[in-house]
Amino acid sequence: MSENIDLGKFCSTCGKQLHVEAEICPHCGVRAKAAPNSGVSKVALLLITFFLGGLGAHKFYLKRYGLGVLYLLFFWTGIPGIIAFVEFILYCLKSETELQQRYPETSGAGLVLAIVVPMVGIAFIGILAAIAIPQFASYRQKSYNSSAMSDLKNCLTQTQSYYADYQTYPTQSGQMTCGAADGVAVYYRSLGPEDFQIITFHKNGNDAYLMSSEDTEVATTSRTEIESEIADQLGMEGGYGLFHFIE
Repeated sequence: MSENIDLGKFCSTCGKQLHVEAEICPHCGVRAKAAPNSGVSKVALLLITFFLGGLGAHKFYLKRYGLGVLYLLFFWTGIPGIIAFVEFILYCLKSETELQQRYPETSGAGLVLAIVVPMVGIAFIGILAAIAIPQFASYRQKSYNSSAMSDLKNCLTQTQSYYADYQTYPTQSGQMTCGAADGVAVYYRSLGPEDFQIITFHKNGNDAYLMSSEDTEVATTSRTEIESEIADQLGMEGGYGLFHFIE
């Protein structure tokens, strides 16, 4: 019956397959030499796993390319980093011989891939993020501005409804109130029974919206400027998510 021989080591003289721990080739009697750059290095594996494991670098080193790509794609979730830390502990508990038996195909090329591929991947993801983040920020700001515009229109509708009922615009705070979305400041400024001004803006938006009894369209101005004017001229500031009636 033939002896079961572990993979991963061959005689450099006769080419016969050897046991991974064999020092003398039983076929030709020559001292066996490990093939250059063959087998996993425990030190290299531990360093790569500890510092770059969250990016899947150790999987590229071990020639588990599919897993390496998955780690790289989902590194931002933090889950690959947790898994890599567990794997780091498991690698610490194994001897270099055990690791070489389990990963016999690892070579110097894998070490290069372990360093280069994650760095290239991170650079590519960084480029995508540089494009996507400003677009996302712009989208959110538009959403904030839209919320302020919606509150202005709602308040204008209530103002017109009050005028239709009483043939005068509200002049006292108890006569009307308007809703304000979270983060939106709504100001109704009474200028007499026949005149008014409505101002709205969101604390995270960049625009403020104004509408008066004489306007046919909503005017747009800088939020920071109108907010500063309200604070200076009327002594009012803050109050986001609230309705302010200015008599």
